[in-house]
Amino acid sequence: MAVQVVGVELSTFTRTVRMALEYLEVPYELVRTAPHSTVAYKHNPFGRIPTLIHDELIVNETLAIRIYIDHTFGSAARTLTPPDLPAILAIGQWISMASDYAFRGLVHGICKPRQAMEAKGANEQEIQEKLKDAVTQGQEILRGLESQFIRLGSGGQTFLAGESLTWADLFLFPIFSDLCAMPERALVQKEAPKLYAWYERFVSMDIARITHDGTVAAARL
Repeated sequence: MAVQVVGVELSTFTRTVRMALEYLEVPYELVRTAPHSTVAYKHNPFGRIPTLIHDELIVNETLAIRIYIDHTFGSAARTLTPPDLPAILAIGQWISMASDYAFRGLVHGICKPRQAMEAKGANEQEIQEKLKDAVTQGQEILRGLESQFIRLGSGGQTFLAGESLTWADLFLFPIFSDLCAMPERALVQKEAPKLYAWYERFVSMDIARITHDGTVAAARL
């Protein structure tokens, strides 16, 4: 049975799962549905997305989906979780920071409120005033992420956890993609220049381009 991903292109976590499957060359079907829809509740008791379905097995929550993908589709030749302990620890830290601080502070704190205000016709001055506190928090988050990037590898490494693509990149990139499609891109450039350079490199990767359509970034850029 083909792999199915229940989710929608706008979802950063759905994009994380899709990029992983694209990188590992796993064919899949995207079952498009918004969170808290009837379809979402059919597969997840909380109506969250994404859900991965494979051979009648239903896997909820992106962290669990990550484990399933690693064990089912990863190989020594192509993996998103290198076997060495330092890399495993770095990846775990990045996933936690992306899923917690970055997602809550940058996506829910800045991106979604900006989009909601724009949809209601608010002007840029009004938006900036209402986002003032969230932007201050966003600056602190970006500085923290930048310091981690430097601490783990001087900031000169190609990817977040070293010289190979890992889950760390796949969790953080969709968040940066949304944020950098907005005027707050300037925050990233100022507060996290090394991570901004990482983001610009990642944008040109096949897995980023293939999963771009339908995202917040695609609608704005």
